[in-house]
Amino acid sequence: MRSDHSLYLFDTHALVFWAKKQCVSDTFIRYFDEQVDKGNVIVSSISFWEIALLTQKNKIKINDVNQWRIELLKNTNIQLIHPTASEMIDSTLLENIHKDPFDRLLIVQANNKNAIIVTKDKLIADYAVNTYWV
Repeated sequence: MRSDHSLYLFDTHALVFWAKKQCVSDTFIRYFDEQVDKGNVIVSSISFWEIALLTQKNKIKINDVNQWRIELLKNTNIQLIHPTASEMIDSTLLENIHKDPFDRLLIVQANNKNAIIVTKDKLIADYAVNTYWV
């Protein structure tokens, strides 16, 4: 389900993999470089919270998450979106397939923005949401 007019919401791992150019194919990187250039990629502010938590737990290595975020958003056409109170509440009303509150919120945000979630998380695909890469 790809087209040049699609809007993509990066799951947190997809954002990190694309930005660091690791754990994904060159084709993936090229495709999303193009989509970012066109302004077709959005990232939820909650992903930066999750990245900070993962960095704190030494699951990923980013020296300064705030500086990394600032540089990423300054040097790309990625659009930053923020969850609304309604989206946070709606995420708790989803069928209880996925336990991760970050992913549940991303599902709601993607649906509200009519975006495709870029993820390798197979549980997300069990919801009524468009996914890419699973």
